[in-house]
Amino acid sequence: MGLQYQAVGWNRQKKIYDGTLLAGVVLYLGLFLGVGFATHPDATAETLLIRAFGTAALVLLHVILCIGPLARIDRRFLPLLYNRRHLGVTMFMLALGHGAFSLVQFHALGDLNPLVSVLVSNTRFDSISQFPFQPLGLAALAILFLMAATSHDFWLANLSAPVWKALHMLVYVAYALVVLHVALGVLQAETAIAYPLVLGAGVVTVGGLHLIAGLRERAADTEAPAAGGTVDVCLVDEIPEKRAKIVTVAGERVAVFRYDGKLSAVSNVCQHQNGPLGEGRIVDGLITCPWHGYQYKPNCGVSPDPFKEKVPTFKVRVADGHVLIEPTPLPAGTLVEPALCPGAEKEGYKPPAEPRDGDFFVGYLPKAAAGLARFLKPRVLGLVALSATLAVLVTASQRPFSKAAFEFGETRDFEGWVQLIPYPTLLVERPGSSAERYSRYLLVNPGKFGAGETLADYDGKHVRLSGTLVYRDDRTMIELLPETVQIAGQDTPLGSDTAAWGTSLGSHTFRGEIVDSKCFLGVMKPGNLKPHRACATRCISGGVPPVLLVRREDGTALYLVLTGEDGGAVNEDVLDLVAEPVEITGEVLRYDDLLLLRADPAGFERL
Repeated sequence: MGLQYQAVGWNRQKKIYDGTLLAGVVLYLGLFLGVGFATHPDATAETLLIRAFGTAALVLLHVILCIGPLARIDRRFLPLLYNRRHLGVTMFMLALGHGAFSLVQFHALGDLNPLVSVLVSNTRFDSISQFPFQPLGLAALAILFLMAATSHDFWLANLSAPVWKALHMLVYVAYALVVLHVALGVLQAETAIAYPLVLGAGVVTVGGLHLIAGLRERAADTEAPAAGGTVDVCLVDEIPEKRAKIVTVAGERVAVFRYDGKLSAVSNVCQHQNGPLGEGRIVDGLITCPWHGYQYKPNCGVSPDPFKEKVPTFKVRVADGHVLIEPTPLPAGTLVEPALCPGAEKEGYKPPAEPRDGDFFVGYLPKAAAGLARFLKPRVLGLVALSATLAVLVTASQRPFSKAAFEFGETRDFEGWVQLIPYPTLLVERPGSSAERYSRYLLVNPGKFGAGETLADYDGKHVRLSGTLVYRDDRTMIELLPETVQIAGQDTPLGSDTAAWGTSLGSHTFRGEIVDSKCFLGVMKPGNLKPHRACATRCISGGVPPVLLVRREDGTALYLVLTGEDGGAVNEDVLDLVAEPVEITGEVLRYDDLLLLRADPAGFERL
């Protein structure tokens, strides 16, 4: 208990607790990133960081949710409960890292505010497979932020224990949202069986422990019968010295304590966090809560000065060796004369010895009991080892990353002809003689924007520009530096003897996935499938050319830049179809080494 709201004193056990937590988090992140880069050398750092922070937060959330029922099932787990809020704040920081990296990666640098983008980039609420998963994660993060921000006892005191407890019970809502976020997101993109198995095992473990603990609690809630206005709790000798017997009367749990030949009854609910007072002990003459060490005088339920917490009390008496209590609670802090145990009124009465039934943990004391340390140490180390194993398993099970590349930070100079229809491209004349005289590069601006406005005055003109290459397989794009575009020569128009205006290859039907060309060609990895849907939507909305990605039977990819029947851009028409399997029938045209699919967007069929 603290007289004022001040920084927590880090005693030895707190240092061990938080040191173990920090070491476990660092080990998990280090293994995830290290194994990730070792097994997937083509992965990007941003993608691995997003996944490392997200999975670490998810593992820690499962640990947090398991501590409560474990402490109910076996009291020796109570030391883990004492500083559980440290785990919660750490888990939130990991989740915040995951959310922040994701927000920047998938939603920033586009045509919408990133937070707005999270909410509107996918509106397929009518489909289970395409249901938007990112807003679920954002909602869970908001709940976890609220819990982390109110974790200090300052808020507990000012909100009141019932309100604070109800607020922090929202962790179960956050957990459900996170499970749905993962199930509707990464599990629809990753094919390894390890992912659903690990998530399923976590859900079963959390649910199973809560069910077991709940069944035990339900048995304890069997209400004691009342007779003659009192409730027969038990025989006096059934209550151990300086311990309590918990009984449910009038729908409320009551703790009847025996101490120094006396009996007192108080509400079983601690005013700090609703901890079970009856599972605590009399320490230095005070009822001491087993959760966080809050203390109360047994005869009046009042905390010792200068503290102000109070709990209701009950009248208690002894008849024929039986402990009887009146079921009506008295106002919190009401002084009640303790009942005397049989023989306690006689001179020389000696109370029974306090039972040696295990170590009692009080978190503010400088050192934990040796028995508890022996019990918890192998289990905590086992948990850390299990988490490390999960880090290796999850990262090694990821889909292979493509060999696509984005030469970020490396600028090259280019010279060629600009063509804006259907999308901005740069035609660079190939040296020597070849069947294809030009190489054609799609042009985009930095961020999630096309280059149409930048190059509006340069259509058909010979220019010099600088930019960064983005490439995958035999397709290359240039992210240009807009300020570097300049006319290279007034007398060198795009020649009419070239195939610059396209050659028809006939009508065909294709099945594939609509992606944004910039990310898929190398800016992001994997750059397709549902987790990338929001980013692709923002890119295409910003003018980046949409591409139909078709997987051939031999595993190779066919890239078809999408246009309307009139050859114009179709960006706004395909936003609702991004990252979904579609079937499109249209005319294929070859523009040098670039293939276009000209089709009416109204005929795009969602599969």
